[in-house]
Amino acid sequence: MKTLMVTQLKPNPAGKDRQPFGPIDPSQLAAEWVDIKNMGATGVNTRGVEVNNKAFRPGDTEGHWRAVVALPDFVLPAGAVLRLHSGKGGDYGVIRAEDNAGSDYRMFTGRNDYVWNNREGDTAALWDLGAQQWIDGASYDPNPPEGVVLVRHGTKLEPAYAPAFRYR
Repeated sequence: MKTLMVTQLKPNPAGKDRQPFGPIDPSQLAAEWVDIKNMGATGVNTRGVEVNNKAFRPGDTEGHWRAVVALPDFVLPAGAVLRLHSGKGGDYGVIRAEDNAGSDYRMFTGRNDYVWNNREGDTAALWDLGAQQWIDGASYDPNPPEGVVLVRHGTKLEPAYAPAFRYR
């Protein structure tokens, strides 16, 4: 399981991601996602792997770990990407074309709610339920750009267009 890695995340889909009244648009919800890639040379069974995030509450600067979903009993082939979309699921037709591209397999969190924090930033992590240890994790900074996919650089998730260095 050590070959599983959080490689990309889209925490802030384009458009309004908080409706004041009424149901959340399922395609908007599904536009928030995280990619888990098998970086190894052989297939890996995802049973016993839990996706977690570091959740924040008002006034909470440390955050606390929250289980998002346990992955199913499924062998993720070598080099394959599993995309975990926010939302109840059941209807894969609600996933927009741009949110399908780049993944081999898709699943939903099973909850009618957004997962990833915008204002505080967040950490997406994989937890081994059997060994009771972290497999992998990567963080992003507060206020990610709307509609932008964050790509892994070391332990950070950053916009794909982020320069390798910054001007002073």
